[in-house]
Amino acid sequence: MRIEFRIILVKPRNPDNIGAAARAMANFGLRELALVSAFESDWGEAEKNWRKEASVSAIDSMEIINSARLFGSIPEAAEGCDMLLGTSSLHRVKPERDVILLSQAAVYAESRGASRVGLLFGSEKTGLTKEDLSFCSAIINIPTRENQPSMNLGQSVAVAAYELAARCAGKPAALRQAAPEPSPMEIEGVVEKIREKLTREAGKHWAAEAQVRAIRRGLLDARLTKNAMNALNLLLKKT
Repeated sequence: MRIEFRIILVKPRNPDNIGAAARAMANFGLRELALVSAFESDWGEAEKNWRKEASVSAIDSMEIINSARLFGSIPEAAEGCDMLLGTSSLHRVKPERDVILLSQAAVYAESRGASRVGLLFGSEKTGLTKEDLSFCSAIINIPTRENQPSMNLGQSVAVAAYELAARCAGKPAALRQAAPEPSPMEIEGVVEKIREKLTREAGKHWAAEAQVRAIRRGLLDARLTKNAMNALNLLLKKT
């Protein structure tokens, strides 16, 4: 089974880095690029000009830049994906998800029955936050030297694209038989219903950010099938 990867850049700040990411994608055959909450400090003006500025470093890859879509949230950017995998050097964040090596990503996705995977990269300044990573089924770690753990955004995308292009035909591990799983958007819909119910019945402190992350992680870890998620949705509507 061939896996399609969508590169999702969360809060990118520099059009040059976006262009470099697009060029790396083109080098290794990845076509889908999505941006989440890009240029937050000056969204209106940047939205008009970022493609032109990115063209400087997006050599022979303007097709990817021109087709890239802008979103306000990770679930929106992940629509159509079967799962999300987040990238992190882990030198600032204590992992709350399973951690896999980049070389294991394609096999991991295939073992879970995913044919379309969103690969998240964080902003140049902070990387992915705990909140960002809570949307992901696992964290991908690119092994780097301890005294220089972080990588430039464009370089990170290039390394990931190279590795995934080489390994996307890998055979799945001998795990349980894959069943259709809900999409990130479907999971987030249930998370929002649970948040609303907790707020209504137990107070806002039970629906704080840390609790919501824990609920989201729990739903991902449970690996509910689409049928099970539909049943949970029905239960939440009736209570």
